[in-house]
Amino acid sequence: HIMPTYVAFAMDECAREATLEAMEQNKVRPFQDAREEFFFDTISIPPPVKKGKKKKKKGKKKKKGSVAADAADAPPPEPEVVEEPAWLTFETMKEAIDAGWKPGQSFSFVARDCKGQLMKDDTGATPIGDQG
Repeated sequence: HIMPTYVAFAMDECAREATLEAMEQNKVRPFQDAREEFFFDTISIPPPVKKGKKKKKKGKKKKKGSVAADAADAPPPEPEVVEEPAWLTFETMKEAIDAGWKPGQSFSFVARDCKGQLMKDDTGATPIGDQG
């Protein structure tokens, strides 16, 4: 009974922190109450993972000589083309959670009403590795 609240809080908190970090990296100082005023929509989550079938155990190996003969007769195997399934998009976080999003999974979102002040000097965040 507490799980739905935890899942919703986790997604919301993650989105708010990611938005603040993005603002900082783009040299935008958020206003004091900006964190509470963010609005998130167009939530995208990865499609559910399909469980693969268990592979059957192979029988005993043939002698080395017969394996080479079989391989020479067989045409080369064609590489499988596996299309990545498209992410699922929802208007609200609740819809994305109801569709199966769990804490720890990736998701993307559009943040709106992100109010802040553009900083002209170098007091903003610096990229990792840029120590000079």
